[in-house]
Amino acid sequence: MTFKTKLLLITILPLIAVSVLIGAATYYQSRELINTQTQAVEQRILSSKRQEIRNYVSLALTSIEQIYKEEPGGREAAQEKVKMILQHLTFDYDGYFFVYTLDGTNLVHPKLPHLVGGNWWQLQDDNGDYVIRNLIEAAQNGGGFHQYVWHKPSTGTVEEKLGYAILLDKWGWMLGTGLYTDDIAREVTAIRTDFARSIRQTLFVTFMITLAAIVIAGFLIAGVRFSEQRFADTKLKELTNRIFQVQEQERKRVSTELHDSISQLLVSVRYGVEMIHSEANRDPDLQVQAAKCLKTLDGTIAEVRRISRDLRPSVLDDMGLAAALGSLGKEFQNQSGITVNVQAEQCHARLSEGAKTALYRVVQECMTNVARHSHASEVAISLKVGMQQLVLSVEDNGVGLPRPLPKSGGLGFRNMRERIETYGGRLTLSRRASGGTRIKVQMPLDNAAAKAA
Repeated sequence: MTFKTKLLLITILPLIAVSVLIGAATYYQSRELINTQTQAVEQRILSSKRQEIRNYVSLALTSIEQIYKEEPGGREAAQEKVKMILQHLTFDYDGYFFVYTLDGTNLVHPKLPHLVGGNWWQLQDDNGDYVIRNLIEAAQNGGGFHQYVWHKPSTGTVEEKLGYAILLDKWGWMLGTGLYTDDIAREVTAIRTDFARSIRQTLFVTFMITLAAIVIAGFLIAGVRFSEQRFADTKLKELTNRIFQVQEQERKRVSTELHDSISQLLVSVRYGVEMIHSEANRDPDLQVQAAKCLKTLDGTIAEVRRISRDLRPSVLDDMGLAAALGSLGKEFQNQSGITVNVQAEQCHARLSEGAKTALYRVVQECMTNVARHSHASEVAISLKVGMQQLVLSVEDNGVGLPRPLPKSGGLGFRNMRERIETYGGRLTLSRRASGGTRIKVQMPLDNAAAKAA
């Protein structure tokens, strides 16, 4: 696992865990809140309905109170009047009053007239509740509420109903009424739906915030990683450039030492051997040995000069890049037998010494690769100097690059590219249409330096 992946996981996993915990806590707390609120709403509505039912019963008692107490025309006549009043005393769409004797016989029922006259002591609702028996019991206990399911006149369905019954003890009657509570269920369902929607919205917002935080964290980590990588690349390029500079300085120093010291010493030794050779006329053997020493010294001096020139060609410092490239081409042609055509324009002071050295080393590396890998018979070196930049190209007619074309090349190609990029240039590697390889360098020129020069 890479460091970037570890950093990403260390940053994002706690964020995801915290978001999940917050979401879970929000969900469960919201569920508890829903239950608490719906129970409170349900109790509040039930309390309101109980009070409303009491008010309706009080209104009914007020309407029959005088007849109930005074019994004008006798008890039977008074009871008939009360039945008539309660029969027509309704409220809302489904509100009415009913009367039962204590043995369960119905005396008044405006909505279900078929119940009148029947004994319903054993009547049970859909839940198995003895409705009339329990209402009579509540009335005998001083008046009370009883919840059951009952036929709803306006819809023709069976719904939950909250009934209330009182006892007219002088006549032995149970007077009752009630309100249907299906609207409570609808209101509670609506509240639960609203709360559930709010929970979903909250969880969605939490999810979006988490997702945004993850994306932002990812971008920040990627930005930090990119910044660190760019900083590291910059430092690496600076280090590489410094290594190249130190390398060139050391090459120049060694080349100077070889040319000015070792080469001069060898030349001095050669002069001495020449004197021995000229004075050895009387001794043929000594003359032969002196001739061999002279031949060896000539080869050694030539080799030292070649090494010195390879380390740091003096022509690059003395005559410029164009002349150095021409000299390199001629020397490569003499050593390898490959025809080299050089067309180079002078860039004068429009390039720094480091840039000239970098271009020379690139061509030198290209020629080494041609000799090792290309199997070419001809190489063309071109240096063209424009108004803003110069273009250097090295082309051969060899076997070309392998397929597929490598994106980054080998170590030598990377070194060449880094050398050129140090001075703001760009190096590209491509395959020629007619066969062979082309390496092209584009490097900006310093026009201000040229004017100053």
